Amino acid sequence: MAVTLAGLALVAAFGVRERDDAVDPVVFAGGLAVLTLSAIAPVLPLRAPRALVRRYALTGGLWGAALAVSGTLVGTTVAGLHATVLVMSAGLVGLLLLVLRQLRGARAESDDSPLIADALMLTSALATAGWDVLARTGQTGPWGWNAAVVVLVAVAAALVCGNTALAVEHPYLLRPTMGVSAMALGTVVAAVCVKSQPWVSHAGVALAVGAFVWTLLTLPRRGLVQHGGESAARAVRRLEVASFVPGAVLLLDIVLIVVSPRSDPILFAFYSTVMLAFTYRYAGTARAVQLTTERLKFQALHDALTGLSNRVALTSALTRPDRDQALVLLELDGLDDVNDVLGVAVGDAVILAASQATCAVLAETGGRAFRTGGDEFAVLVDGDGIDALRLAERLIAAISTAPATVDGVERFPLTATAGVAAAPREHGDDVMLPFVQADIALRDARQTGEGSVSVFSGSVAAAHHRRSLLRERLAEAIRDGGVDVHYQPVVDFLSGRVIKFEALARWNDPVLGRISPVEFIAIAEESNLVVALGESVLRRAVDWAHAAGVFDAGVGLAVNVSVVQLQSPGFADIVREILDTYSLTPALLTLELTESVFLDEESLAERVVKELAGLGCSIAIDDFGTGYSAFGYLGRLPVHILKIDRSLTQAMTDDVNGQSVVTCVVDLANRLGLTVIVEGVETEQQAAICRFISAPLGQGWLYSAAVPRTQLAAQLTHVYGVGETVGLRDARAV
Repeated sequence: MAVTLAGLALVAAFGVRERDDAVDPVVFAGGLAVLTLSAIAPVLPLRAPRALVRRYALTGGLWGAALAVSGTLVGTTVAGLHATVLVMSAGLVGLLLLVLRQLRGARAESDDSPLIADALMLTSALATAGWDVLARTGQTGPWGWNAAVVVLVAVAAALVCGNTALAVEHPYLLRPTMGVSAMALGTVVAAVCVKSQPWVSHAGVALAVGAFVWTLLTLPRRGLVQHGGESAARAVRRLEVASFVPGAVLLLDIVLIVVSPRSDPILFAFYSTVMLAFTYRYAGTARAVQLTTERLKFQALHDALTGLSNRVALTSALTRPDRDQALVLLELDGLDDVNDVLGVAVGDAVILAASQATCAVLAETGGRAFRTGGDEFAVLVDGDGIDALRLAERLIAAISTAPATVDGVERFPLTATAGVAAAPREHGDDVMLPFVQADIALRDARQTGEGSVSVFSGSVAAAHHRRSLLRERLAEAIRDGGVDVHYQPVVDFLSGRVIKFEALARWNDPVLGRISPVEFIAIAEESNLVVALGESVLRRAVDWAHAAGVFDAGVGLAVNVSVVQLQSPGFADIVREILDTYSLTPALLTLELTESVFLDEESLAERVVKELAGLGCSIAIDDFGTGYSAFGYLGRLPVHILKIDRSLTQAMTDDVNGQSVVTCVVDLANRLGLTVIVEGVETEQQAAICRFISAPLGQGWLYSAAVPRTQLAAQLTHVYGVGETVGLRDARAV
């Protein structure tokens, strides 16, 4: 815009020479029409945003003013240069600056070369061809005329090609950019032919004015955005336009020169600009390719969240090492609870904090960290397993304190478990063998408990083999009905009668023998068999209890349900189906859950629990008194029964404060209308204390261990002996 005004001032400063038929009324009238339209455009009901219309109206108005002025300067020269051509060139500069501004912001945050580079290459090719066409059609003349025409051709070509590049990047701008390009071409025709071929010049003016109207009418509704279309599609379009179009234009021009050679220093100067533009464009392309390659290489070998090397990089590091190393595999414990309760974003923050803590330790000790899984890190260090064991212990300590920096995570016990394996210089053809061995050691550490470290050895390998065999055998047992169900009675402390049974899974494998529930349930949870196991136990327990007349006697049945079962699709439908199949009173079926189910309000598991309670089933909290025990969630949830953990039962007689704790729990539960079942009752002294503190129900070896289904009928009619209710001091002495 400033250049336009400067061009107009140039005419006034140098005066007029060689006037000849100085006024062209059509060109002048066209300029006035554009000025008028530009003045009223911002208030017209156009579809484009007002700010965009104002920008185009302002630059179009300057172009219209230049067109009107040039219509009064036909045949006029300024310092030897033709004023009409120069003023029309200056009029286009405002539009050109507007387009350049749009090009500059159209490819933000991209490795690709700027769109201005594409426009420059197209411009050089089009300007070269345009000058050649003008020269061959006799539109050249003295140096002053030629110089003015060169400027006009260069500005018009830049405007056309800038709009072409903009339309390639943003296809929805195609129609308005076509209008601006037509304005540029019409201006060239009007300026070059204004004196020699007036009717052609007038046609160019009509084309330019009509194109300006078209541009205002087709400006997009949503204005201009930084990104348009899919990146891959844009890249293909840019390659076609920026490479193939200039090449075709130049090839045609070269063919003309070969067929009809001529000496033209201006044409050769244009060809020089073509070479420079192509060099600049392809240098930018090479740089973009380099940046893209580096970014893709980094992404291929690094984790996006932490920036650590990933598993692919670890594989490369383990391939033909030049020294003996050791591999430490770390797994974050407790991250699932954080993700479930606080969300994945907080979980990511915990992972990031753990990675930073790991890197801080390695900055002192040496080694390289990798992220190999969602909650898993690997560290490769020089040395043997002993050094790696010490490093693993330091890393666990550092990781355990790192999550404290993340808001809201303080109440979650987060730590890590580690497995260590040697990665010697020669470890055979299996590159990932050290990783497999470290993973086996990590699994062994999980069995020991959170915060543990295990080093791969023969015994660890044997334990892993047993777990693998157990997984295989357990899957077969679940499929073939090899998992049995036993029943442990829950007894009324005052009457000695059996109130309900708890169904407990038992497994006696024909190959491995009797397997502890603690062992095979852990295997089921580890190998995603717990859903199938839980459903099998639930169906069998209800079926056998129904056959033994348990429900007809008004005795209930309790079945343990894992969080994973609650989160699996259709669990509530399975329970509903079982109730309908056996015409079972829902209140006689108790579903025992752990407290972790209720940590996250409105979670899927909690919604399923509410649905089950809506069916009429009783909901029990198992192992109350451990983990996250709190009465806060009991007010909002449909809980009916609290089962006091056996550790608190043991503490009633072993610890001075143990009985007080249980007394408080029972009292609060009674006030909330909850039924209390005391687990792990093994002595008459414990039973006497329970009666004294008004705990209604008990379960444990004092009455009976879990019995097979063949003994259910006998248990239904059995009445256990009940000692007299005694005072607190006497209860302690029993």
